Amino acid sequence: MTVERVAVIALVVEVAIMVLARFGTERRHWNHHKRRGPAPLKRDDITLVSGVLYALAAAAMLVGAVTARIEWTLSAVGTFALFGILLPAFAANSVMVMATRGRPEAVTWWQRGIACAVAAGGGLVSVGLVG
Repeated sequence: MTVERVAVIALVVEVAIMVLARFGTERRHWNHHKRRGPAPLKRDDITLVSGVLYALAAAAMLVGAVTARIEWTLSAVGTFALFGILLPAFAANSVMVMATRGRPEAVTWWQRGIACAVAAGGGLVSVGLVG
């Protein structure tokens, strides 16, 4: 299996994780609207990502880019910004939102570890989308 295929598979998994987390958030909003549940918390949004996850995805992406010796064109930088930093960080935050139903104080160490692995893995394999 080539790096490009692994990168595409990782991209599909990241998007699927984000969609599932968003459906859960929308379900909680709908239940609250129908008076069947409490109001959703403000942190119940997949785009409210901590800087640590962005930094982790960026560091992993840089390691992959240096290892693969990527030519730094404007197109490559844009692709890395979207597929190497933003999407992995959003997917990692989505893992925590799904695991805790939007309660950041309820995140355990192993849930945070899985989220960090998703951010680092997504940043690392994003190199295959540029080459």
